[in-house]
Amino acid sequence: MKHFQNKIRFFVLIAFMTVLVFNVTGQHTEHDHHLHDSHKYHLGFGLAGTYLTSEEGLAPGFHVHFIRQLGHEKQWGIGLGYEAIIEENIHSSINLLANWRPFDFLSFITGPGLVIGSHDGETEILPAFHTEAVFEFNIGGIHLGPMLGFGIDREESHFSLGVHVGFGF
Repeated sequence: MKHFQNKIRFFVLIAFMTVLVFNVTGQHTEHDHHLHDSHKYHLGFGLAGTYLTSEEGLAPGFHVHFIRQLGHEKQWGIGLGYEAIIEENIHSSINLLANWRPFDFLSFITGPGLVIGSHDGETEILPAFHTEAVFEFNIGGIHLGPMLGFGIDREESHFSLGVHVGFGF
């Protein structure tokens, strides 16, 4: 019961943060929405509610990615990502990532990787694929906004909805 209550608290926190992000970003003018990011590197963190299709349930998820932005416009990038979904066991994945920013406020991050999980006391390593869409708004030099993610491997898939916080340097 306590485990279920902790999940409920986590999802209430995610919902609150998502509403807060939409509220704060909605108060800026159109000109303020642009990142104009001239940084070569992007470090992003995400906290999400994750639906696991094999478990038919929700679990907290966390991700971090490091992107090297390329080109004069910084519209493309490559990097590494890590995602953890915390259920009875921690379900982790490591991915090679490609990043595309068609607009200053929108990034698509995608790539192949490996998922590492423990099932029935045995550690499994499987090929996987991860993708996410991130809406980023520059608020005081911090990239903040909602994110939507999807991951798949041979045994399961998952969908994530949460909040992304990023830093350029």
